[in-house]
Amino acid sequence: MSVKIKGTSGTFQIRWIPKYTFLERLGHWVHAAAYIPLAITGFMLFAPWFEPLTQGSAGQTYRFLHRIFSIALGIMPIVYAVLQPRRLWMHLRENFRFTREDIGWLKAAIPYYILGRHVEMPPQPRFNTGERLNAVTIIIGTVLFGVTGLLMWFGRGYIPTWMYRLAVIIHDLTAIVTFAMFIVHFFLAVVHPLMWQSLVSMRYGVVSESYAREHHAMWYYGEKRAREMWEKHKAEKEEQQPAEQER
Repeated sequence: MSVKIKGTSGTFQIRWIPKYTFLERLGHWVHAAAYIPLAITGFMLFAPWFEPLTQGSAGQTYRFLHRIFSIALGIMPIVYAVLQPRRLWMHLRENFRFTREDIGWLKAAIPYYILGRHVEMPPQPRFNTGERLNAVTIIIGTVLFGVTGLLMWFGRGYIPTWMYRLAVIIHDLTAIVTFAMFIVHFFLAVVHPLMWQSLVSMRYGVVSESYAREHHAMWYYGEKRAREMWEKHKAEKEEQQPAEQER
């Protein structure tokens, strides 16, 4: 793809690499569109200072909306599993797999993403450590939301009181954890200037070749070659340090 530089006659080439299918992008936006109102209505029902606003017919409306959006949240993974089971299995294997490079990524994440320092990051697969942690949180959270939500919706009066209370506690704790991860995800995907291509990938399904090389070297080069390049780079850097100190 050729891109023209504004105000000049110059152009440069961008090679785009597919990362997400249309169904995966649709699932992401359906999940976001369902999760945000779920978080709002759930918080209204959970927070004691909103109790006067959730009584009577208003409270019934909030509960009705919460249940409607919960159906939307739960139905998309089922659709994905039916239509693209191999892609789903591939995503599960990738997102639940962590290696020693993830420890290095976590150590460098705050200076790189929060403080804006261009520190070197270990090579990453198609999803970096942060993306995989976010995915694991979403997957486990969705399962917990589904199980506890169904118990709270249909089990009241039929299941033991302790089980109902436990479901409420797990439901609320899951909401807190997933919302915290949502804030981090929103900051990195939408606000952070270095991560603009992650938003492009979820809109168009592609990332640039240069972005894939820098942020997902194991995906771009292959795991073995990316590790060899990383180890060689570290060795060269260690050799340069004594020479710089002597100067």
